[in-house]
Amino acid sequence: MKIFEVETKRGDVLFGCLYGEQYKDACVIVTNGTCGNIFENKFLQVVGEELEKNRISFVYAHNSGAFHRMDSAKNGEPIGCTYELFDNCIEDLQAYVDWAKATGFKHIVLGGHSYGTNKVVYYLSKNQKEKIEKYILISPTDTGCFKDHEQKSADELMPLALKLKKENKIDELLPIPFDDYNLFTARAFLDFVENKNSKNLPIYAKSGSWDQLKKIKQPGLFVMGQNDGFAFGNTLSHLQTIAKNSSAKSNVIKVIEKCGHTFRNKEKELSKVILEFTERDF
Repeated sequence: MKIFEVETKRGDVLFGCLYGEQYKDACVIVTNGTCGNIFENKFLQVVGEELEKNRISFVYAHNSGAFHRMDSAKNGEPIGCTYELFDNCIEDLQAYVDWAKATGFKHIVLGGHSYGTNKVVYYLSKNQKEKIEKYILISPTDTGCFKDHEQKSADELMPLALKLKKENKIDELLPIPFDDYNLFTARAFLDFVENKNSKNLPIYAKSGSWDQLKKIKQPGLFVMGQNDGFAFGNTLSHLQTIAKNSSAKSNVIKVIEKCGHTFRNKEKELSKVILEFTERDF
């Protein structure tokens, strides 16, 4: 595995993890979800190793919401999900797509995990002419629908964030983490909750829209762990709803049994599903 850098138009420097550097036929690029990174998401390490064995390149593409905090090598400003603004994903993903094209890959597959799936949908809806032949949504989430404990946390943080905004302190950290997990600035929290562009897989929420997904013409792989809590007990129906609202006619749905959001102990099964989808028609 090789670490490389890409630079966004904003000047942020992001770190990609490349498996199978020597193979130039096909490249699968998968971007992270909230705080996601190569160290914590073991299942994507296994995916990279499996694709490399089969002569396919794989990139774990850290976006500007990777980790909790990083310092950009370009301008020194902090990035990471504590500071993340969703719309920056367009430039983040474009930096990796541009890298893949410049590297000379014949086929490019773009994917995301969790919150990264919403970024992939948004990016593809805006960039239909890009050289991307397929896409992958791994553990796709409806960001407009919170679990009960997440909603309780959001309700607690909202007045604090609005107070900081009113006081022109919107870039200050909120005093308590969201859902006992992630510290946000007031700006990043409000963006996470209110940005309509990220509400593009409205499986449960009535406030979102399927318009972005409907613009995507490439075939997609929609894959999820059977016990993923973001499917609220019915993973197959969760994925079928996404497929039903897609314009493509050759999507693939896969449920990986006996695992959750990060496919613990089922990493190889996930790898085989991604490999089979990637090799199809190539």
